[in-house]
Amino acid sequence: MRALLVAVALVVGLVGGLVSGWLAVRPSTPVGLVHSGAWLTWPQAGTPDEDPYSKARLARSGELPLASGEGLELIASNDDDGQPLFSACTYRVEGRMPPARLWTLTVERADGAPLPRTAVRRGIGSDAVARLETGDLAVSLAPRPRPGTWLSGEGAEEIRLVARLYDTTARSATAMTQLVMPRIVREACA
Repeated sequence: MRALLVAVALVVGLVGGLVSGWLAVRPSTPVGLVHSGAWLTWPQAGTPDEDPYSKARLARSGELPLASGEGLELIASNDDDGQPLFSACTYRVEGRMPPARLWTLTVERADGAPLPRTAVRRGIGSDAVARLETGDLAVSLAPRPRPGTWLSGEGAEEIRLVARLYDTTARSATAMTQLVMPRIVREACA
């Protein structure tokens, strides 16, 4: 009887340990997440200051964050009203990007996977974006081509926008408190 109790305790301990370990590193909100409108960033990703749970989460997911000397990645899975981004809808992305030597704006599937190669116009760079008279960027995210700078989410139902700022000062502690990103405004849905 005693051996049975020991075996049960070992199985319960093993299962409990595995479940709690999985829960600790599942895709969840990382420690130190910074919000700017619809955009989220995690400035400690890829730095020595990153907490151990976040390191384990990255190792489990296989993501490779930009290192602190490379830049900063910001992700928007929702529009400014908090609604998820869908490829069948039309959005206007407008405003200014934080200072950076170069930035890119790409469309990905909601789970972070790239869109299929058949998708047209999945990303742009700061060197190829149309700007308004004020200097603000103006990007259309729509299922069909639009005048000006246009991106498509073709190949996925739910999407996200990823802005990568390379060689930027926006990663500093002071800049994080004043971070302002472009607005994402839903215009219509099919």
